[in-house]
Amino acid sequence: MSARRTPDDIGYQPAGWPEDARLAVRTMISLDSWWWPKRSSRVPGSRTAWLVAGMGAALFGVSALLLKTGTLSWDDRLFAVLNEVPAAAAAVLTPLSHLFLPVGVVVVVVLAVIYVVARNRSVLPVAAGAAAAGLAWALAHVAKAIADRPRPYEVMADAVLRQQPAHGTSFPSSHTAVTVAVVIALVPFLARPLAAAGIGYAVLVGWSRVYLGVHYPLDILGGAGIGLAAGGVILLALGILLGRAGRAENLWDAATGSGLPAAARPCRG
Repeated sequence: MSARRTPDDIGYQPAGWPEDARLAVRTMISLDSWWWPKRSSRVPGSRTAWLVAGMGAALFGVSALLLKTGTLSWDDRLFAVLNEVPAAAAAVLTPLSHLFLPVGVVVVVVLAVIYVVARNRSVLPVAAGAAAAGLAWALAHVAKAIADRPRPYEVMADAVLRQQPAHGTSFPSSHTAVTVAVVIALVPFLARPLAAAGIGYAVLVGWSRVYLGVHYPLDILGGAGIGLAAGGVILLALGILLGRAGRAENLWDAATGSGLPAAARPCRG
C-alpha cells in the first residue's frame, strides 16, 4: 500500500482545492526548473520600466524629427570631430574599435550569456536578452527603410571609412539599438560592476560606429532610443512574469500553510 499523500507533497492536488490553489501547485513545480533565476534579480517596477521605454521613444522621436527637418549641421560637425582624428590617435583607437565590430560584439554576448546562465542558473536572462535584441533589430530596420539616410562616407568627402562598406542605410544605428536593448534586459541579472561595464560597452559601440565612418552621431542617438524603448518593454514583461510567479508562491503558502522550498522560490528585485 502506498503511503498517504499530504498537501506538502509537491505533486499532490486534492480534489477539493480551488483552481487558484491548483494553479499554484503547477506553477510551483515549474519554479524549480532552469527557467526561473535561482539568484535574486533586480527587476525594476513597472513605473521605472515605463519610464525607460518612454525615454527611449522620446529620444528616437526627437532624433527622427531632427532628421526630417534637416537640422543636421551640428551632426556633421560632431561627426568630423569623432571621425577625423590625428594619425597618432587613430593608431590607438582603430585597434580598440575592433572590439565593437560584429565579431567582437558576438564574443562579448556569448561571454555574457555564459555568465548570466552560470550566475543565475536560469535561461530566463538569455530569453530576455534574445527578445530585446530581436525587438530592437526589427524596429531599427523598419526605421532604416523609412528614413533611407545615406551613410556618411557616401556623401561626405572628408569622411574616413575604417571598415568595409556597411550594408543598408544610416539612420538609426542597429548595432547601437541591439546592444543597448540587450544590456538593459540583462542588467537585472548582472552584478552591479558588470552592469556598469555593460552600459559602458554599449556607449563605446555607439562611438565606434561614428569613428569607423559608417554612422552619424544622430544615428547613434536614434539607435539608443530604440534600444531604450525595447529594453524598457522587456523589463516590463520580466516584472509581470516574475510578479505572477510571486502570486503563485503566495497561493501555495495560503493553500498549504507552508512556504515553497527555497530552490523553488521565484526571485524578485
